[in-house]
Amino acid sequence: MRELAVLCAAYSISLFYRGMISVIAPEISADLSLDEAQLGLLASSFFLSFGVAQIPSGIVLDRFGGRLAIAAFMWFAVFGIGLFSIATHYYQALAGMVLIGIGCAPVFTGAMVFIGRLFSPERFAYVTALVIAIGSLGDLLGTTPLGMLSEWVGWRSSLRLVMLVTALIACLSLLGLSRDRPATAHETPGRMLRDMLRISTVRSLWPILPMFLASYGVLMAIRGLWSGPYLADVFAVNTTERGFILMAMSVSMACGTFLLGLVDRRWQQTKTLVIYSSVLALLPLILLAYYPDKGSVFAMWCFITVGLFGFTYPLLMSHSRTFLAPEYYGRGMAMLTAIGMGGVGVVQGASGWLLEWAGSAQLPPAEQYQMLFILLAGILSVAIFVYCFSRKHGNSDQPASVIRQHTAQLVENA
Repeated sequence: MRELAVLCAAYSISLFYRGMISVIAPEISADLSLDEAQLGLLASSFFLSFGVAQIPSGIVLDRFGGRLAIAAFMWFAVFGIGLFSIATHYYQALAGMVLIGIGCAPVFTGAMVFIGRLFSPERFAYVTALVIAIGSLGDLLGTTPLGMLSEWVGWRSSLRLVMLVTALIACLSLLGLSRDRPATAHETPGRMLRDMLRISTVRSLWPILPMFLASYGVLMAIRGLWSGPYLADVFAVNTTERGFILMAMSVSMACGTFLLGLVDRRWQQTKTLVIYSSVLALLPLILLAYYPDKGSVFAMWCFITVGLFGFTYPLLMSHSRTFLAPEYYGRGMAMLTAIGMGGVGVVQGASGWLLEWAGSAQLPPAEQYQMLFILLAGILSVAIFVYCFSRKHGNSDQPASVIRQHTAQLVENA
């Protein structure tokens, strides 16, 4: 219980960083003189650095364990948010977001490694979803509370307070997590790096990878970046009201994550559940593409529906985990997390360039965001189609020795 509490706290601050820019984006843009492309790159830099840092963090997880990995890496986030809070130029803020992404890199993967070693495969998705649901408090703090605090003391002072909280969680991670001795601690970093990269050559994972690239990327393009500017530009919604709408979306994400994990635990049909849930998340994107200026209340309910059904990441991890042997969990999950976070960075960056082009073409704000929703709906549709061709499960029902032999053979033959 103590370890799960620490993991929830660490995951909370990671979620806060993923979505904080959306609420205060207009204020940051005005203060640092950012255009849409720069704002998109600023938000995506967290996810891109987060994804790239999965390689070293995955190696550290498998070699030294989750306790040291999470506690050590999180200090990068402390320095990053400190730099962001004093930034006077775009590249200073960009460097701060890169450091934050690096600092949060092992948190989610490390939590899943702990859960994978403490719980049975049948309970993996449920416990992971539980940690995510509780950890979503950080996402909630990045909505209305951050908006109200920013209006009171300014966005820079607000982020300095977040820096202190991050430092406290880094200390708690070192003191509150148990010492674990991974079975792969004797392997060289070079061998671990080669094995980690070769995880992507496991053919059974290939139809699942587009969903890793698209599902979370589409979700965070809305919650983590463009929902705030969209509400401000199209409906002139102020900071506090934006915070309330995004809080509603965050609550729906937390509830949806927990409910999807609960359904998966009882139904044991992960692939089918991912497909159904993703289609339900696609429908409100299509509605927003058709009616981009119907009203802020309509937009709020669309965002809530996307949040309720769109966060299939734990289910995708549970699905992919059945194709990996236990000693490959750290590297495999880190690699898949890298792909997923890289997808967020690509989607956010591409959407930023799209809106920058639409703005330079002098399109009305509603039409600019209409193009955005069409792009996001198209990306998710393609990913769902490819995912339908994936296998339902791997070899999780076989003895560990068989799984180990199967995965090792795949890696060696890659």
